Amino acid sequence: MSILVLASYVHAHCLNVEHLPCSGESLQATGMIEEHGGKGLNVGIAAHRLGAEVAMLLPLGMDSAADEVIELIKNAGMNSRWLLKTGPQSGFGVGFISPTSENFLAVYPGANTLLKEEHVEQALVSLPHLNLIYAQFEIPEAPIHRAFQIAGQRGIRTMLNPSPWRQPDPGLLKLTDILVVNETEAAALFGLSNNVISLAQWLSNLCKWTQQIAWSGELLVVTLGEAGCVALTKGVVLHQPAWPIAALDATGAGDAFSAGLATALLNSLSLTEALRLACACGAWVAKHHGVLRCLPTPAEIDHFMKTNPIPKLV
Repeated sequence: MSILVLASYVHAHCLNVEHLPCSGESLQATGMIEEHGGKGLNVGIAAHRLGAEVAMLLPLGMDSAADEVIELIKNAGMNSRWLLKTGPQSGFGVGFISPTSENFLAVYPGANTLLKEEHVEQALVSLPHLNLIYAQFEIPEAPIHRAFQIAGQRGIRTMLNPSPWRQPDPGLLKLTDILVVNETEAAALFGLSNNVISLAQWLSNLCKWTQQIAWSGELLVVTLGEAGCVALTKGVVLHQPAWPIAALDATGAGDAFSAGLATALLNSLSLTEALRLACACGAWVAKHHGVLRCLPTPAEIDHFMKTNPIPKLV
């Protein structure tokens, strides 16, 4: 199975704080994590660790951080052909993480904004045997739209995580086969004024809410944190409970979820199995500090699933 990740890079700097700051408040951090990150980079490396053949179309800056991430990707044994230096400054991010794993993040996109449609076209000419194209919103929408257009012509499945959130263009939604959003993004997608939506409401209304938007793909998943996720396919809504863990840092858990879901579906697992695996990948990352260093291998996630109580689909 082969995945093209329309990726992004952020030089991540996370500070552990006693609580998330209020306006004008200065805090003393109790710990610090600096690592290479970005939603696209996280998903690409996570899928690679789970056994997928991954190519990343990754916009980078002309700086030392970019040189380090290129070396990291090469050392991981991944295809480095489509790591592009598109501008002077690589993406840069700062986050605050509370003891309850809540987080507050800000990102300067830098070179990520310079990914173009022609970059996508050049990569896809050289990648004739793709099974899936994954995209997220730390890059512009135009190259994603072009990639998904070509995917439709070639019979390649498409997967979109519109995060950081902005309202996807209806034309892009129509080209999306698999749509993954968190509960806040889903509320915005469906135009819901109340962001506090119960699990029962998701289960009873997701099908109706989805009919009001331009999306008509094969699978829509809403991640719900400690409540797991709900998934809509062929008019049926399913709930997958979360794996019970003591969360330390939720940063990157959604990216691990997406990678787990993508690799599971490409390995022809059933939807029930795919959702369980995706939730396990997200839980694994959330129970560790940091992201890249703790993205799971198949052996690690298999052991985790075998030695923890199994959340059942209802």
